[in-house]
Amino acid sequence: MRGIFVLGLVSACYGGIDQSGSGAGGAPNDPVVDAPTPVDGHQIDGLDTQIVDRAAHMARFARIDATAYKSALGDFTIDVFINHQARDYSAIHPDGAGTNVTFDVGTLIVRKVYGATGAVEKITLMSKGPAGYDSTIGDWWFGVTDPSGVPLPDGNGGYQVGRLTECHGCHIPHANNDYLFGVPAADQ
Repeated sequence: MRGIFVLGLVSACYGGIDQSGSGAGGAPNDPVVDAPTPVDGHQIDGLDTQIVDRAAHMARFARIDATAYKSALGDFTIDVFINHQARDYSAIHPDGAGTNVTFDVGTLIVRKVYGATGAVEKITLMSKGPAGYDSTIGDWWFGVTDPSGVPLPDGNGGYQVGRLTECHGCHIPHANNDYLFGVPAADQ
């Protein structure tokens, strides 16, 4: 039931989130919605479903990396897409001193995470929320879904979407880059 509900939000015409794409266009910024939506008896915020739905348009986002590259966070490779401000994101490098760039509300970063077999295992999402959404991390929203766009369970009866404090430890050291890692220049 959960998968059917969320996949309906992810727009069947796009076939889910796991879409190839390297276009430089971007999906328009949708207004922030805050109506709770039940999924398997748990509440998923309207903002959560809206961001997952917008990620289905990834084929129209700018692709930052030239080809999937090894992540600094583990033994996997990733592709990175962004809905706008691609030039600003391309200026961020994981080992750089910092760009002091700040991304606009509605910025959406989608990362395809590939496993050892080369198949997409999950999708990670970051979206810039409105001022005050989560000031400890620059108002970023986080999410983790399966390749078709269904939010993954968090092990506590909820889903891996929203104010995911488990993401803070890796992102807080990158405050000078609006809490983003960027993509190494050699991989762009």
